[in-house]
Amino acid sequence: MTVAVRLSNGTVVAPVRLRRDGYRGSESIVESATVHASSNYVVLDPGTSEFTIEGPPVTDKTTVLLRYERIAEVPELPEIVATDEAMAELRMQWQNVDAFYRRVEDVSASTTTPTRTITLADLRIIDVDTDQIPASAAGWTAAPDYLGLPAPLTALVPGSLGGVPELVEDRINGNGRRVKVWAARHGQEHATLVVEFQVAYADARTRMVKKDPWNSRRNAKRIPVTDTKFVELHAQVPVAITADTLDAARVEVNRIVAEIEAQLAEPVAVCATCAGAGLVLTGDVRERKL
Repeated sequence: MTVAVRLSNGTVVAPVRLRRDGYRGSESIVESATVHASSNYVVLDPGTSEFTIEGPPVTDKTTVLLRYERIAEVPELPEIVATDEAMAELRMQWQNVDAFYRRVEDVSASTTTPTRTITLADLRIIDVDTDQIPASAAGWTAAPDYLGLPAPLTALVPGSLGGVPELVEDRINGNGRRVKVWAARHGQEHATLVVEFQVAYADARTRMVKKDPWNSRRNAKRIPVTDTKFVELHAQVPVAITADTLDAARVEVNRIVAEIEAQLAEPVAVCATCAGAGLVLTGDVRERKL
């Protein structure tokens, strides 16, 4: 059974597979004030219970025999034969009698347009909590129960979002960072996202520096200890996210990105073991081996 969705405002969006009849053309949806056609689905305004699909016009020809007229000078044969039955009797009496007659017909043509009507009772309708048809469903695969529902309508039903590590990579990359993805091994559900960046900081420690080589220690001053570390963050990112809708999956992607951004924003912390005199790397941030 075809799966359709009913938006929160009562609008029904149903997929439509139009048939094509060779050279004659393909079917089309009959639009009205309450029925609106799209590329592969139809939108029914609230309260509309059916829609009509019409095929290409079909032309039928009707032929009616008027008479047989004699076209040869054969006095033994009648000039006019009125019916097929009379002509059949002549054929039994004469050989090649058709060569002496011309069939006169009246040919008329009539054109009809075949239609078929789809009602809501013919559809399996899924209620969704939105009143908007999504623009796209890129990366989203509907669950098996909803197969046959075309994009972008699949974004409104349960399914899974693939390529999550690459989506996170695109969001994190830049700003002096280099991001790469270590693909998940066979059977694993998570890939490793590696973010390489630099951390420049000055901690609470200081060191004595003379103003110039000839000055004595009395003229020296203390300056903060600065350092630049080449570090990397390793984060586990799911290969795919299963959710009730594509929007819900995107919310989870945003949460993953926010967690990683939070670690990148605070890569160092005050060292507790050295009474706050130094700084250490935090979370999953580690020094990069050059």
